Amino acid sequence: MKCFYLFILCALFVSCQNEEFFEQIDDNTSLSSQGELSNLVSRLNQNPTAFDDFIDNSNSLSLELPFEVTINSAITLNITQFTDYQLLINQLSGLPGDYDLSISFPVEVSLPNYESVILQNKAELDAVKASVEGSTEIKCLAYNFPIEINIFETENAVSTRRRIQNEAQFYNLIKGLKQNNGFYEIVYPVSVSIEGDSQVLTSNTDLNTAIQNLDEDCFNPSLLTNKSSRIDQFVAFVTSGEFKITQYTDERGENETAIFKDFRYQFNPNNSISIENVSTSEVFTGDWALEIDDDNNQLVFDLDFEDNEVLDELDEDWKVEGFANPTRIILRDSDNAGENTILIFEKI
Repeated sequence: MKCFYLFILCALFVSCQNEEFFEQIDDNTSLSSQGELSNLVSRLNQNPTAFDDFIDNSNSLSLELPFEVTINSAITLNITQFTDYQLLINQLSGLPGDYDLSISFPVEVSLPNYESVILQNKAELDAVKASVEGSTEIKCLAYNFPIEINIFETENAVSTRRRIQNEAQFYNLIKGLKQNNGFYEIVYPVSVSIEGDSQVLTSNTDLNTAIQNLDEDCFNPSLLTNKSSRIDQFVAFVTSGEFKITQYTDERGENETAIFKDFRYQFNPNNSISIENVSTSEVFTGDWALEIDDDNNQLVFDLDFEDNEVLDELDEDWKVEGFANPTRIILRDSDNAGENTILIFEKI
């Protein structure tokens, strides 16, 4: 009978522990390691593996410097530093059609979890591609470490707090929790850098919003971008919907946004622009054009507003710094690289 009572007491103790443990897992602040936001966080912190896809044809791994590649069995390039990628891209961009790239072995590769492997031949390379789950990194947003994480391991009902020092630790923490469907909680506030600007996030909602608002290019890290694809994406975005100007800073650094607050812009598929001043009902026209600068692979948005003294100030060849993030087009004057001129259209 004593043994029976002891068993009941132990069961009650464990039950209370489990209840207390699950009460700690707050639906509003905790994250499932299997959830969509966790997948995005993993991609933010993984070892970059997709930027060189045009060489190794895989986002399961990236090639470690230095390595050697041969183009069409004729031109061999040694990639010893990051700037050498541009030399390779220039060679490929000058080819009239498809190309074949072969990698010289042995070669060192790194995986999304930051593990490095030396491969002796193509068969070993193909085996890694087949066995390692691919993942595409997200650029432009980075945590300012260290940060603190509360970890909830459902298998043994234990919660711990861990201090995370870098991306590798954060990525592998989530990867480990996924094996047991674990939960974790980011201890807010946390500091992040978004395209070089420091911001403070105070919740999972802030984090998700910051990721979703990143420019489309941040989700496409490949160094070699298909030109026609980028142009098609921009044209599809700019010709759907009506825009207004939410920021215009001139070359003197002065905010002139208010001058354009009443204008609405429709960029038409035939490269014309329909403009209306909503306060006066006046209508105007203009033209737009799009190209890629071959020297720096930069999208250039050319605006030409006809016979309007106010809008004439916007007649420029604008560098496209971002679009579809999620509703803006961010432009800088291509002729004033060192100046402050910035123009932002936002979809209404």
